[in-house]
Amino acid sequence: MYQIDPKLRFLSPIREQVVAVVESINQPQVIIPGRGPQPAQAYVAGLRNPNATFSIYIYLWLSQSKEAVIYGYHQQQFPLEDYREAEAEALHFVESMGFMMENLNFRNLSAEAQKEVFERVPIFFGPQQAAAAAAAATAETKVVDEASLKLARLLAAF
Repeated sequence: MYQIDPKLRFLSPIREQVVAVVESINQPQVIIPGRGPQPAQAYVAGLRNPNATFSIYIYLWLSQSKEAVIYGYHQQQFPLEDYREAEAEALHFVESMGFMMENLNFRNLSAEAQKEVFERVPIFFGPQQAAAAAAAATAETKVVDEASLKLARLLAAF
């Protein structure tokens, strides 16, 4: 079972600790307790801890409120034998919210590609990176909106 961990806003593993990264390919409307419905992006991250146990987290990026919500597994650290079951439960949980998930096959990527995933996937962003990414996303949306407006004006002229 997964529950919101209000203390977590990001994870800070080293690349070698990451077992799996699965991301949503859509942004359905979700309702998180205490927040209104809004589009979200989902990520599931599996980590190998320094003490040889494993952890899995679900990260939701709420695009309207520009905030992260992280769910942790009820057993924060568990043995390898329980990993597949915990991962399957995480995927079932996010899919039940309407997310369509794609496994990035993180362990099979080259070191350079893994680094790119680390730089792109917000679950690994610290607070400064998250603020910068949110600002960049807002700026990008504004540019797209302005381009759409120009296109609409052009088409309306005909």
